[in-house]
Amino acid sequence: MQNPFKYGQIVQADNFCQRQDLVQSLTDYIQRNQNVYVQGERRTGKSSLICETIRRLKTYRMVYIDSLEVKTINDFIKRIVTAIVSMERSSGGVLERVFKNIAHLRPVASVDPISGLPVLSFDSSVQLTPDSIPSVLDMIESINSKRHPLVVVFDEFQDIINIRDFKEALAILRSKIQFHSDIPYIFAGSVRKDMDGIFNDPDSPFFKSSLPLYVGELNRAEFERFLAEKFSTGKRVITPDLLNHAQEMCFGVPGDIQQLCGALWEISRRGDQITQEDLPRALEQVFAHESKGYETLLSIVSAQQFQVLTSLAKVGGEAPTSKAFLKASGVAQASSVKVALNRLMARKIIFFFEGQYRFVNPFFRAWLLSKNL
Repeated sequence: MQNPFKYGQIVQADNFCQRQDLVQSLTDYIQRNQNVYVQGERRTGKSSLICETIRRLKTYRMVYIDSLEVKTINDFIKRIVTAIVSMERSSGGVLERVFKNIAHLRPVASVDPISGLPVLSFDSSVQLTPDSIPSVLDMIESINSKRHPLVVVFDEFQDIINIRDFKEALAILRSKIQFHSDIPYIFAGSVRKDMDGIFNDPDSPFFKSSLPLYVGELNRAEFERFLAEKFSTGKRVITPDLLNHAQEMCFGVPGDIQQLCGALWEISRRGDQITQEDLPRALEQVFAHESKGYETLLSIVSAQQFQVLTSLAKVGGEAPTSKAFLKASGVAQASSVKVALNRLMARKIIFFFEGQYRFVNPFFRAWLLSKNL
């Protein structure tokens, strides 16, 4: 039987662990055409929540814009246009309107040889500015309809701050969006301080422009039942102690927990009871796929950053400037630890959440411990 655990991707329907309160709140916002920003740490299921909610609404269509690692206004605008085309690629009439509205981008149409669907590309010599945003948003307004209303989703929206002229881009976005009263906009983000800067800073153009919706840990009891039921589809039983340990190890992050459960599934067979004794083999399964990436991370950190990183793995990140941590790390000054922590966060190896520093990838921490580095 196929492994039932899904991670690293958007999940829907039976693969979506119910979050009824959040689904209902987001449904209400969408039906009221209320703009909302969805905040949650990495791999907590924000994108899945949004996509599953829109799927259940049936008549709504989604323009999904992935803003992850966007660097330039050129890239940002082209991602919006590509999202529109991806949603409406089967409709020739809509594509004609899209081409008309973005003629200044010098679009080039071709046909995907595998799917037979139209593909849109752009002249790489065209350089866009924030002033190009209004015409792109006008396209969104033009294809909205009462029969099939749109929901516009900007995922990983905080990365817009990577753009050199991001403040101007935000101001122009806000000035246009505020007149789209029949279209709900959803802005999802995983970096709290950046999302707070965009939506809660009085100096930001997006200040009080959207209502917040926070996505935290899943209810533990409900999630553990969901996971146990997934194991039972393959005639496997997982002990409550191991499920609880998986939650603790992964800090309750659904995507990481499902990845670990997927590995436990792979190293077990029908009729097995999966216990704590099986955890090392499951982790080895994860390491086999990811160890090259771990080695790459180690190659880009300094000696002092490495000392701090390995100490975080062993001691934890609640008091990284304490005397005990300094002694464990071998770094003499608390100020030096802070510099290293900031660099590790900038490299997206660790992050700060609820009063402690955590590994972005908990399996990297487990790998460091297994190597006794």
